[in-house]
Amino acid sequence: MEQPHGHGGGHGGDLDAAVAGQIALTSRPPGPSSRLGMLVPSSNSNAESLTADILAGSPDVGVHYSRFRLPTDLDDRIDAKVLGSAPSLLSDAELDAVAFHGTSGSWTGLEGDRALAESLTEATGAPATTASLALVAALEALDAGRVAVVFPGPPGIMALIEHEYAASGLEVVRSSVPARSMSNPEISRMSGAEIGALMRPAFGSDVDAVVCIGTNLRSAYLAAGFESEFGVPVVDSATATLWHLLRLAGTARPITGWGALLASA
Repeated sequence: MEQPHGHGGGHGGDLDAAVAGQIALTSRPPGPSSRLGMLVPSSNSNAESLTADILAGSPDVGVHYSRFRLPTDLDDRIDAKVLGSAPSLLSDAELDAVAFHGTSGSWTGLEGDRALAESLTEATGAPATTASLALVAALEALDAGRVAVVFPGPPGIMALIEHEYAASGLEVVRSSVPARSMSNPEISRMSGAEIGALMRPAFGSDVDAVVCIGTNLRSAYLAAGFESEFGVPVVDSATATLWHLLRLAGTARPITGWGALLASA
């Protein structure tokens, strides 16, 4: 009697699949096939945990981190001297894309961030971005020209952000800043209620998107809820950084639960 195709009986398909799986395991290294790199300020406690949460369903993507210490003056521009050996240490992992996980270029100048991205590519051999450049790219992808900005920093710096955004063709309709200046660790310890109270005044039917500037501000966890309530996309800087990295690495995919930007990647 002729046996069904496979290794016998009705289990041939299962055995074939198991053999195929074994072949797949031996054809490439196990674990993530795409490697992303992030240069993270030493006082940031949001980058690794948020990124891991977002990529929980993407085991093919691995993210590697290197840290550096921020200058004490917010007006100081981040450059290769500030980053020190952090980029070269990341380059040892042979990355597919790398990002400076900070938003200072939003007020010190996007041209400086473009130069920084070029220097990161030279140091790592991978395409590079920054959180500030990722935000602008995300707004362009969403066709958002009129924005409201949420910024957990001094009002004086907010004025610089408005000027820098205007130079990129982005109109800041309004902004929301805290009543007092906070340190980076203080920003990371804001409760969900405090973050929500900072974000809520930014929303309205007169803006195309709400931009949250500050990679230690955990606004990404509230983005989908506010989008559902107001129908306005939320572009969180840490989320935008990951979104841009995935695109640069050629591994973009829709990721649901974190707002319109990642859902449409």
